[in-house]
Amino acid sequence: MEPKSFVIFVKSTTQIKMKKILFFFIAVISAVSINAQVGTTAIDFTVTDIDGNEISLYADILDQGYVAILDCSATWCGPCWAMHDSHTLEDIHQAYGPNGTDQVRVVFYEADPSTTQADLEGTGPSTQGDWITGVTFPIVNESPLQLSGGDYWPLGFPTISIIRPSDGMIVADPWNQTTFDSFVAAVNAVDTGVTLGLVNVSEANAQNADVNIYPNPSSDVATVNLSGFEGKVTVQVFDLLGKEVISFTSTSLKEMIDLTSLEEGHYVVKAANGASEVTKRISVIR
Repeated sequence: MEPKSFVIFVKSTTQIKMKKILFFFIAVISAVSINAQVGTTAIDFTVTDIDGNEISLYADILDQGYVAILDCSATWCGPCWAMHDSHTLEDIHQAYGPNGTDQVRVVFYEADPSTTQADLEGTGPSTQGDWITGVTFPIVNESPLQLSGGDYWPLGFPTISIIRPSDGMIVADPWNQTTFDSFVAAVNAVDTGVTLGLVNVSEANAQNADVNIYPNPSSDVATVNLSGFEGKVTVQVFDLLGKEVISFTSTSLKEMIDLTSLEEGHYVVKAANGASEVTKRISVIR
């Protein structure tokens, strides 16, 4: 069933009766907002993200004066993937999150309890792709679910609740705003108690560029995740004497490095694109 939509099948003995029944259902649906959770008070929760960090909606976000942006989605959901693939929420996080203007907190809640880590990584049977690479805000995947669909995704996926810090009211659901500017406009069109100002997304990303390497230590192949980089990124690996041992150019947020030709020891990985430069250490073991 397509998220955020309804399909109604009605059988009747006469065309007139069918029209009356259809009119009734259409009237009922029209009376229920497409954003059914908007206007309700957000139910408090405490969850743990996939990195082991505990997050409480009120204590850690709303009571601190931050606007909460809660994305309830599923890895198999096409419209959810469209939002993810647009990088809109990551851009919002970089621009207005803790390393930006520090006004909002973004949380991704995987709302299908059967979703696996492999699904999040894009290798499982029920996924549209890799949901982790390039994402620097918390991702929560739990079973059983602590959040209720009736409270947080009453009409399906994706549902993105914008929650006002002053009273915990859900004030908007810009689930289909898949550009940075349109998402910001949707948030600023409602009363959140804060105004998201104009920012340069490229500059915000550049300031928050980071490199994550795993496993570390590694014996053969290491994965390099690049976040906050735009365009082509030069990735170089140096030994501790400064000799370059590996070099390549990446246009992806995720790369695999073959380490089998390297001797056991410590190395430095540098990623740079002109606007940003990040270095991290990696150990090679045999």
